Amino acid sequence: MTECIEADVAVVGAGVHGSSAALHLARAGRKTVLLEQITVPHSRGSSHGQTRIIRKTNFGTPALAPLLEDSYRQWEAIQTEAEDVLLRPSPLLVLGTKEKEALMEKMAKSVREAGHAPQWLAPAHVNNMFGLGCGDDAMAFLDPSGGVLMADKCVGALQRLFRAASGMLLDGWPVDEIKVEQDGSVEVKGQRGRVRATSLVLCPGPWAVPLLAKIGVQIPVRVERISVLYWRVKDRQRTSPTSFVDVSDDRGHFYGLPDIEYPGLVKLCFHGGPEVHPDQRDEGDFTEIRERVMLYVKEKFPCLDPQPAIEESCMYTTTPDEECVIDRHPKYKNIVFAAGFSGTGFKIGPAVGRILCQLALGHPPPCDLSAFSLSRFSKSKI
Repeated sequence: MTECIEADVAVVGAGVHGSSAALHLARAGRKTVLLEQITVPHSRGSSHGQTRIIRKTNFGTPALAPLLEDSYRQWEAIQTEAEDVLLRPSPLLVLGTKEKEALMEKMAKSVREAGHAPQWLAPAHVNNMFGLGCGDDAMAFLDPSGGVLMADKCVGALQRLFRAASGMLLDGWPVDEIKVEQDGSVEVKGQRGRVRATSLVLCPGPWAVPLLAKIGVQIPVRVERISVLYWRVKDRQRTSPTSFVDVSDDRGHFYGLPDIEYPGLVKLCFHGGPEVHPDQRDEGDFTEIRERVMLYVKEKFPCLDPQPAIEESCMYTTTPDEECVIDRHPKYKNIVFAAGFSGTGFKIGPAVGRILCQLALGHPPPCDLSAFSLSRFSKSKI
């Protein structure tokens, strides 16, 4: 039996951004339907997993700063409402080299502008405090605002609060077709039925290319398979429970989180991976990335066993400039979308949700979105 549902707003994609947008819309009094192609909870997108870093340290566009600030406040409020621990304080250790001094200074400045004082550390102090093997040319500071988001719990909390606000979540509901009617309303069709709504919000994650193509939008993104690796702690006396990001490598940065997920195992990964199809992300050879991280651990983290104990996977949807896209359809202003978060989007989920809600309701966004416009890519076509 197929469904036929009337709503004010349909939201496609129940990851962190879609779930947040749906919650904001439901609380704005709109009848909102949230569609997810896979049964929730699941581990096939980009919002799953137990932990994510949250930080005020910004090495992207300055336009991210208000989104980071707003998201901190919202995550704290969501945590209170959910009556669960969603955000754990964990000062962020930022690592680099003197060759990356300009970037390090930029990131430290972003922390100061957010109202916090970065604490610069000498290489010897870093090595002694965290059990690292940094060279004499290393640069490092602590961002005291850093934290760890309990990712699965965060998405689950957003969805529970959405349902409590009279929202309707339909999972196992893949979208086959999107049609704009003559009166401007939007009809979303799938094997299970159809949803007709005044406005449409698309948060497709790694499926950005095929889903946005259904509304005539071409977005330049690369879907990457990320090797999420966990390493056994050899010397707990010299391993401090904090998160880190290391921008020393020209090929991309490394990052890690403390042993919150699996006792005695630290999460440490490379920020990037080979291109994959989102429906076939585990088909391929990921040896090169694994060996790259193994060499990094051996050289820089003598406190860890140099062989990964557990390997999981995730996906990034990466734009050419590694900044996200948040925009309206140029012809149909009641269709808005967000995609291409390039592996750094989870932390700003609540702020993105608020923005998408405002756009879907026809209101001006709460901040300047020009840095996130799709039109910045000259080869993008709509």
